[in-house]
Amino acid sequence: MPRPAKGARLYLDPKRREWVIRDVGEVFERTGCGEPDRAGAEKRLGEYIAEKFKPVSRESHLARLSVAEVLTAYGREYAPHKKSAERSGYAIAALLPFWGSKTLADVRGETCRAYAKARGKTVKAGTIRRELAALSKAINHWHKEHGPLASVPEVTMPDVPPARDRWLTRTEAAMLLAGALGFYREFWCDVASRREHYRWRRNRFAINRHLARFLLLGLYTGSRRAAICNVQWMANTTGGWIDSQRGVMHRRGEGVAETNKRQPPVRLGKRISAHLRRWKLIDDNARDEAARQAGEPVAVCLHVVSYMGRGVASVRTAWEMAIDNAWLDPAITGQPAITPHVLRHTRATWMMFKGVDIWEAAGALGMSAKTLDKVYGHHHVDFQKNAAEV
Repeated sequence: MPRPAKGARLYLDPKRREWVIRDVGEVFERTGCGEPDRAGAEKRLGEYIAEKFKPVSRESHLARLSVAEVLTAYGREYAPHKKSAERSGYAIAALLPFWGSKTLADVRGETCRAYAKARGKTVKAGTIRRELAALSKAINHWHKEHGPLASVPEVTMPDVPPARDRWLTRTEAAMLLAGALGFYREFWCDVASRREHYRWRRNRFAINRHLARFLLLGLYTGSRRAAICNVQWMANTTGGWIDSQRGVMHRRGEGVAETNKRQPPVRLGKRISAHLRRWKLIDDNARDEAARQAGEPVAVCLHVVSYMGRGVASVRTAWEMAIDNAWLDPAITGQPAITPHVLRHTRATWMMFKGVDIWEAAGALGMSAKTLDKVYGHHHVDFQKNAAEV
């Protein structure tokens, strides 16, 4: 009895040490990705399957519908019209290597758990949940647009990971800011007294002023990484902007639709406003000098967080350097790793410490009062205050 065809899959060419796509009928297609670039090869495999499969209109039998067809229809017809199209594309590319050769009849708890186990070796549970959520949306999209299906398979999700409770103390935040500006502590021990001493040093090659701006904006507004990186000095259609006259930071561009990741305007306090006035003066002078040298107006230093006059999409390299300078590495502190999103957790926690009203804090952070109370409510100064005295 012949073995069933495996369908399109990745294969590592032992001679070239390059990933190739192997398909039914001795089809081999090069991906252009070397052995270390497994993620790029998976993305190319997703594109290959998307080009190969064309959705069958009005199909309802689960055993005759491949998951690849359903994901392709979702990726072509629904996801591109959403702001999260890029995230959906990554989810589909991650799903296809495992689900591409399966049918909707295979979508059940056992298979979903097998996928979660396989993906759990490289990614976290939250990422797996987002990918399986994309699969569920794709099935519902097919049921609505190309069905109706005889029955709608239920996608089994892994357990919700516990909420992160890592936030920065005032001292840790100050040390991280110092690390962003190139400062670090040099320690030594006095042999005679056995006392530990340190002195401040500065590495001029580790000065990242754009990261210092990123840190202060994150700590004083609680905005997400993308919103901070995209904010500019003037109104625009691609990102947020600073309204210095009203003292407000707009997290979304002009005319940009609201998403589930709510990005309402946030009022700027006195401390961050003072920094912003100084930064704007620096950027305006730099722009004028660049225009004078070029002999024409130039579009530089338009973003609040900019490196060499241009906006940045990521601060990962500078962030890791600052973490090392501040001695906040998990191997040293024994606590979870600090990511840029910790700044948002820190802002929420600090507001709870100050006793800020839940509704006001939720509005400033751009999250629901229910979520704020659930995740950060135990930090509030009035948490169970009356109950504890009974």
